[in-house]
Amino acid sequence: MFTLYNVYTEAISLQRQILQDILEHRDYDKRIPPGIDLGDIYEEQPTNVSVQLFITEMYDVNVNEMDFSITCYLRQRWVDHRLNFSHPNITLELTQDEISSIWTPDTFFPESKKGDLHIITKPNTLMHIYHNGTVLYSLRLHLQLSCSMDFHLYPLDHQRCKIHLESYGLTAKKLLYSWIDGTPVHVLNENLPLYDINGRPPTSVSLCHTSLFNGGTGFSCLEMVIELKRSIGYYMTEIFIPDILIVVLSWVSFWLHPLAVPGRVSLGAVTVLTMSSLGSASRRNAPRVSYVKAVDVWSLFQILFVFAALVEFSVVNVLARIKVSDARASQIAQERASKHRESQGNVQDPDKDENRRPYLERAKKIDKISRIGFPAVYLFFNFLFWVTVPNL
Repeated sequence: MFTLYNVYTEAISLQRQILQDILEHRDYDKRIPPGIDLGDIYEEQPTNVSVQLFITEMYDVNVNEMDFSITCYLRQRWVDHRLNFSHPNITLELTQDEISSIWTPDTFFPESKKGDLHIITKPNTLMHIYHNGTVLYSLRLHLQLSCSMDFHLYPLDHQRCKIHLESYGLTAKKLLYSWIDGTPVHVLNENLPLYDINGRPPTSVSLCHTSLFNGGTGFSCLEMVIELKRSIGYYMTEIFIPDILIVVLSWVSFWLHPLAVPGRVSLGAVTVLTMSSLGSASRRNAPRVSYVKAVDVWSLFQILFVFAALVEFSVVNVLARIKVSDARASQIAQERASKHRESQGNVQDPDKDENRRPYLERAKKIDKISRIGFPAVYLFFNFLFWVTVPNL
């Protein structure tokens, strides 16, 4: 037990000596990147920083503010030749105060609206230094990132949110970024209430290069794209299925008698008002943009179908109430008497009124055509909508 304690004490003491030798005896200057501090101005080269990003949580996708929030671990790795030492079995684990004495890249996220370093008892930072001068620097961050969203296809839309990492002050001549080999970006929690993350892995990565001025020196940066596809389940139960049921309900009036005014008027008015209230509710939760969205086209056609059913009843009812002249009615009665016995016309109903029968038959014929025509046109519209919009 005493031997193990001595070994541990000696290891701690050796780490302190190594760190003290690096920071004090070697004239280490944390203001200068490792690639620049090579001792000869002609040997200077950019410092290569490899980046890995672990997104542990993605949440609060705000369509009105066009942003979303993530919690992530940002891991950066580079080689600082000034920090090498001759003990391959030792890894220096620095405290927060010691980290501030080492050069670190000034990495930032251009799309960030807000950013915080997680602090519970101390800032969530980690730095390991290996014997060959390799430095591993890790930060736990909370970021609110902007995302340029397009809602033309809402709620059947999918968004491509770009995230960039770059140096704030060091140009590409002094600092170059690259993704680590393998899988540089991980999304550990993919459960979002209204979105699915496309692809496995869910991001694409590339190397970009932004210009500081026209023709000037640029900054090295990294780009990743997270594709968010809106889940349709919520909108099916809240918008699409209720709208379809209301439109189908409006067709019930085609089976009622053309002179059944109270029933057909009530049914038409209720369906129109219900469709208007459903449209208002869907627009209330939709993104507030100035252009037409897919849900606006859908709602417009739904209320047009319901309104058309009400107009159809108005036409049918007017036709059913038109009376012909007495001479024409007498002629119709004689033609019917020659074909049927008078005893078959004992029961009187609105259909047996000879003065309005020709137009009543036309009204019923319109109802019969509507029973087939309205569903056929509606199915054709749905086919166009569900085939075209999701594939745009």
